[in-house]
Amino acid sequence: MDLESRLRLADDVPAVEEFLASAAGRLHRRDQDPDGLFWAEVQPRNGERAAFVARIEWTVYPHRPPSLVFVESVGASTTGEPSVWPGANGYRCGPNDVCKPFTAEGQQLHPEWGTGPHAWRSTGNPFLYVVENLQGDIDRVDGRRAG
Repeated sequence: MDLESRLRLADDVPAVEEFLASAAGRLHRRDQDPDGLFWAEVQPRNGERAAFVARIEWTVYPHRPPSLVFVESVGASTTGEPSVWPGANGYRCGPNDVCKPFTAEGQQLHPEWGTGPHAWRSTGNPFLYVVENLQGDIDRVDGRRAG
């Protein structure tokens, strides 16, 4: 990750941490992880279900959306277990991707999202935008899991 990406990401992280904390979630960054890799614990706002752990990896910030998958725990590498994925539309544990306009996987699968209302927005705080979308999608299904 280039220096500009690291600096801009560092500027936007505090707002992401604050947002997640407001819903009893948390953002993790481990020393051994490469630059741009974060683990977000996203707690459903209904409080009745366990948190999801999203692995969010940025390559160029803020100009490209992150790769986003769900894992069992912070630092885990496996993503194919349905019980760690939200049961929301576009969250696909089978192919291990989140097919949404705010992810690298979604943008790659849908080149038509490169322009128009689904185009990646690199203004404001894109990291916060991604996490707000995650929280919203998880809350819409009351924290239900895929499996």
